[in-house]
Amino acid sequence: MNPLLSIRDLSIAFGKKPNQVVVTDNVTFDIYPGEILALVGESGCGKSVTAMSILGLLPRQARILSGEILYGEKDLLHLNAQQLDQVRGKDISMIFQDIMYSLNPVFTIGNQLREGMRRHLHISREEADHRALELLTRTGIQDASDVLKKFPHQLSGGQRQRVMITMALSCGPKLLIADEPTTALDVTIQLQIIHLLRSLREETGMAIFLITHDIGLVSEIADRIIVMYAGQCVEVGPAREVLTHPRHAYTDALLRAVPDINHNHDHLLSIPGNIPERYDRLHGCRFSPRCSAVSNCPFRKLPELEEVAPGHFSRCPTYGKKVYSDTNS
Repeated sequence: MNPLLSIRDLSIAFGKKPNQVVVTDNVTFDIYPGEILALVGESGCGKSVTAMSILGLLPRQARILSGEILYGEKDLLHLNAQQLDQVRGKDISMIFQDIMYSLNPVFTIGNQLREGMRRHLHISREEADHRALELLTRTGIQDASDVLKKFPHQLSGGQRQRVMITMALSCGPKLLIADEPTTALDVTIQLQIIHLLRSLREETGMAIFLITHDIGLVSEIADRIIVMYAGQCVEVGPAREVLTHPRHAYTDALLRAVPDINHNHDHLLSIPGNIPERYDRLHGCRFSPRCSAVSNCPFRKLPELEEVAPGHFSRCPTYGKKVYSDTNS
């Protein structure tokens, strides 16, 4: 199967030399039709920057140093603003992280939903309203006709999140980018959003690129996982395989930090230290300053992604083998 979207050797920097900061370093991965691919990692590791680069939404101070973002035969990095507008919203759409500020406060929900559909689908106002009502109802909004007349501040957080999903789906995209879609929502609403995204994938066949730090969400919904640390992809593989048999020390540390009601800990486990601010200046494995197994690590230079099992890649190919057994016992 050919990928729907391919990112190749993507490096992004903020600022200019000599003070530029490289925030993603040769990021490479594919998204396939109909799959849910999750990108996980701590805050500050480069997840949202990677997502924003796909739709050309990086801030002005950001610069693409190298790489390609291929959608079909198009390199999205080489499209002008008008050409990108033909892709954004129609073929690739996005649920933004901050739902409080993602909707325009001075326009009604109906106006905001109608605009994209009329522009990309070339339909009448009446047809757009009908489609908006249908999609709002499908995403679990009750009294959809009343919601169309309201302003964002008149809706709850869960309602606004559903409106954002409706807006993202309104033109029938082939790829949905969901950046922290359950952030700031209570547990009940989070579960509803998870079920909604899964059912929409099954009904429409669209691919979903999920950006999150929530391992619980990933375990419920993802087909494949990319683990990112300090601007690099450190592990890539099938979700079940990565979650049950992590092959990178950072992935293992993330999983150990997830609260578990079946284990009696007197405190929450965490990963010592923080992601370094200037990780582009580090040599060798970027996780080594925080790694509990570093004393046994045979690598002093930065390893490349290696296939450690069918479809499972890691920058820490010996992790989990005998050399680490004493540390992880």
